[in-house]
Amino acid sequence: MSGRVVVSTSGFKALEAALAELPKATARNVLKRTLIKAAEPIRSRAEELAPRATGNLKQSIIVSARVKNKVGNAEYSAAMRAGLGKGAALQAMRAARRANKGSFAEMYIGPVVPDAFYAHFLEFGTQKAPAQPFLRPAWDARKDEALSIMRSELGNEIIAAARRIGRSKKQPDNIKFRASIAAMMAAEAG
Repeated sequence: MSGRVVVSTSGFKALEAALAELPKATARNVLKRTLIKAAEPIRSRAEELAPRATGNLKQSIIVSARVKNKVGNAEYSAAMRAGLGKGAALQAMRAARRANKGSFAEMYIGPVVPDAFYAHFLEFGTQKAPAQPFLRPAWDARKDEALSIMRSELGNEIIAAARRIGRSKKQPDNIKFRASIAAMMAAEAG
């Protein structure tokens, strides 16, 4: 049993394109901060609904965001092996990522396993104990709020990151230019 819920969203294309204009590490951090903010209403509702035998379960519910994007790595490597240089390799990777329809962000909302290893027994029940769901009802109650936060916060985070890049003395002009494009795209999407 997987235990994962896959959500398909719409209306994020422009924000995704804006995110692609930012440097990789910046984009990753923007996405992590956004996912963590968006998950907070679900986490707090799950805490409210969690069965309270000892209180350990309630205290162990966390939010964690992982960003992984392997799309474009093969194109980047092929361009480097062909001797096209880092700039061309980055363009090849970005083009592959723009063409990709899949997502590369995951958010985890649930208990820390060592502290509350029994959480899935409560959520789904066992042969001897009925289910006492708390995570799925929290998701059902707050998913629209979480998606709304994600949409608004992603644009705000992209704009804030672009401003930080623009003020940085360490960033080259081409990165600053791409960040300004990202900010404009995010503003138009919002």
